[in-house]
Amino acid sequence: MCDSLKLQNVSKFFESKKILNNISFNIEKGKITAFLGQNGSGKTTTLKIAMGLLVPDEGEVFINNKSIENMKKEVTFIPDYPYLYEELTGREYLKFIIELTNLVISEEEVNERITYYELNKEIDKIIKNLSLGNKKKLALLGSLLNKPSVLLLDEFISGIDPVNMKKIKSILKDYTLEGNSVLLSTHQLEVAQTFCDALVLINEGKIIKQEREIASIFKESENLEEYFISILNMTGDTQYD
Repeated sequence: MCDSLKLQNVSKFFESKKILNNISFNIEKGKITAFLGQNGSGKTTTLKIAMGLLVPDEGEVFINNKSIENMKKEVTFIPDYPYLYEELTGREYLKFIIELTNLVISEEEVNERITYYELNKEIDKIIKNLSLGNKKKLALLGSLLNKPSVLLLDEFISGIDPVNMKKIKSILKDYTLEGNSVLLSTHQLEVAQTFCDALVLINEGKIIKQEREIASIFKESENLEEYFISILNMTGDTQYD
């Protein structure tokens, strides 16, 4: 077992409220891990800490067994509605990202990636005129240009049409086949069940379950929804939204 992301005894306070309470979990290389929890359970805060956007009040974050302070280029975060400069074309946006990060990449490779992401017909359009699915593919392309080893997605797969959903799934699977890792926060339990390899459950700022093989849960539960609710029952909170 080889972990790409590790949170160790992480806590976070906002004013006097403890948002994360001493959480610890590991994400394995080469896997897509579902990050599940109710609204307000601490998922987004966890992802931002894992990215280095927020500093934990207690605990540590490691990327490939090294402190995140030295490894921020190895991890990237995309929120549910990606931050895009919508007055630019898709191609201008990619050029901006390349120049901003001083990335050395040939025009030929960029064009190959545009083709792979099935964005040839969209790349020279103004971003604000793209569908949500194509905006998310563009955000994913830009985020993976520098080939980070860990990708954090916050409700990223919501609102995507079936055609673009299929392509995004393929992109993410290919990404992990190269030894990289994805931590995917989602409320779509069916997608998590059929698409993800592992899972982490969080409730009220605490990690309540981690399964390194999502298939193992079906030995006792019929589906992920049944499993999720049964785990919440054990914590005394069955509300889900």
